[in-house]
Amino acid sequence: MRSATGLLALPFLALTASADPPKQDPQKLSDKAALLAPIQIDSLTLTPIVATGAPAKQELVVLTLDEAFASKQVSIREKEDQSVNALTLTNKSNQPLFMLAGEVIIGGKQDRIIGANTIIPAKSTQAVPVYCVEHGRWQGETTEFTSGKALAHGRLRGKASYAAQGEVWQEVAAKNELRKTTNATDTYRKVATQQSDGTLGKQEKAVNDALAKVPAADRGRMIGYVVALNGHVATVDMFTSPGLFKKLEPKLVRSYLTEAVDIAAEKDIKAPNANDVKQFMADAAKAKEERSYENAYSGTTVQKGQNSDHARVMLKARDVDPKAPPAATPAAEPTVYENYQVK
Repeated sequence: MRSATGLLALPFLALTASADPPKQDPQKLSDKAALLAPIQIDSLTLTPIVATGAPAKQELVVLTLDEAFASKQVSIREKEDQSVNALTLTNKSNQPLFMLAGEVIIGGKQDRIIGANTIIPAKSTQAVPVYCVEHGRWQGETTEFTSGKALAHGRLRGKASYAAQGEVWQEVAAKNELRKTTNATDTYRKVATQQSDGTLGKQEKAVNDALAKVPAADRGRMIGYVVALNGHVATVDMFTSPGLFKKLEPKLVRSYLTEAVDIAAEKDIKAPNANDVKQFMADAAKAKEERSYENAYSGTTVQKGQNSDHARVMLKARDVDPKAPPAATPAAEPTVYENYQVK
C-alpha cells in the first residue's frame, strides 16, 4: 500500500515582467474560494477548499443530524402510508436541522439514506425524501429510526441526490460485493459500520496527520474538499460556513475513504488543479436548475449535466409564507452548501 504523502508544497509563482499578461493563480477556484495543497492517500486525493472572501458577520447556527439524534432533538419514523421514499421527520429543537443527502439512518421497516441536501425548520414536522438501502426487508419491531453515524460513499450519495430508487439499490449491491459485506437483506448497514469500527482507521489517521500540518489560519478558513480518484475529480463539497463544515468534516472524510478504499491506486497520480475543478463544475452549470425539495426555511435545487451533477441548498427569508410560491430566481437566495458529483 502506498503511504500517505501528506501536504504537498504549493508551487512557487515567479514574478513576471509588466509587459506580460498577469498569470492566473492556479489555486483560485472563484472570487470567494481557493484550493490548498492536495493530500494523497493511495488512489484518493483530497484538496481542501478555503474561503478567501470576508467572513460572514454572523455564523449560521444549525444542528447536524447526528447532533440532533444525540440530544434527542429529532424523531424520524415511517409514514402512516408506509411510503418507501418518504419519512416523517420532527425537528424538536429551537434550531434548524441541516442534513446531507446520503446520511444513513437505520431501523424502521428497512434502512434508508436521506434523499436530499436540505435544512429542516426548527420546531416543525416535515415529510422528507429518502431512499431504501435494504432491498430485502420490510418489517421491524419499531417504526422509528436512529442515526447510522455514517455518510454513504460518493456514488451512492450521487444516486440519492440525482437518481432513482432502482439505481440506489444497484449501487448498494455493487458496494456490498466490493466490500465483501453482501448479506441476506442487502442492507448497506455493514458498509456504514466500517466508517466507525476501525476498518478505515489507517487511512483516516493519514488524512488527519496531513491536516495537522495545515497552518491554523488556513484550517480555520476551510469550507470543503475537492475529491479525486486516481487524479479524476469525483466530488466537490463546499459550504459557506466554516463552522458547519467543521462539524461535518469527519463524516465527509470517512465517506470519501469508503469510496476510495476499493479503487487501486494508479502510478504517477496528478492532483487536479483549480482549472480542472472549474471545468468539472461547469459541466453541471450548463444544465437547467430545478427545485428538488422545498420547505419554509430552505430550498434545494439540482442541475444534471452530461458528466457531473450539482445540488445547492439555499436559505429563505425568515418570515417567508410557507404557502408562497418559490422566489422568481434561486440566485436571489443565499447559498449554504453545494455538492458536485461525477456521473
